[in-house]
Parts: sequence; structure tokens; C-alpha cells
Amino acid sequence: MKLLSTRKPYSRRDPSSPVSAKKESFANLDELLQKSDKPVLVDFYATWCGPCQFMVPILEEVSIIMNDTVQVVKIDTEKYTAIANQYDIQALPTFILFKDGKPIDRFEGALPRDQLIQRIESSLSVQQS
Repeated sequence: MKLLSTRKPYSRRDPSSPVSAKKESFANLDELLQKSDKPVLVDFYATWCGPCQFMVPILEEVSIIMNDTVQVVKIDTEKYTAIANQYDIQALPTFILFKDGKPIDRFEGALPRDQLIQRIESSLSVQQS
């Protein structure tokens, strides 16, 4: 499970260089969701998935742009099969937005950055009303 780090300013990265992500350990996803002080967007992905790789720089940008609003977490479904099964992941990438430890939105497939941000904001505003 990876938490995307938002501590450095955004800069275009060389697509051939590996993605840097802050790794933190949690006993399980439920623990992370319960301890988070803001909504959590979970990206269920696999390294062999083309659309998942397309989303890597987009998720890094969204993590930086929405740092005050949402925490982005990436879960490799090949390494964490139990978590993928728990959330019935059938397609990749699958995104689940959690608030207060509960899922409030779920969608599959790659999205452009602005559409992803709009989807998150829309889900959070609907959930708050």
C-alpha cells in the first residue's frame, strides 16, 4: 500500500524514471481509513495494467492539487489480493473514495486529471449535503 507524498512541489517527471511515493505501513486498509483526518481516494491498480500506468502522473498531480482535501493511496492488487477481494475489484484501475472510513463513490477506468478532480469534488459535496 502506498501513500503518495505531497511534500515537494510538483514538477514534470521524466517518464522513464520511477515514480516516487511515500511508503507507510498500516496493519490494514481499515486502519488507514479510520485514522485519516480527510477523505481517502484509493487507487486499486496492477503494474501490468496500461491504464493504471497512465494514471500514475495524474494521481501525483491530483494528490498535490487536492492535498488539503483528499489523501491518495495506491494499492497493488497483485500484492494485496485480500484487500482487492474485500472490495470486489473486478477491473483496473478501480477507484474508491472513502469518507469517515466508508465508501462514498466508486468508479473504474482512467480519467483525465480535471475529470478526476471534478468527480472527487462532486462526490464530496453530494455526501456533505
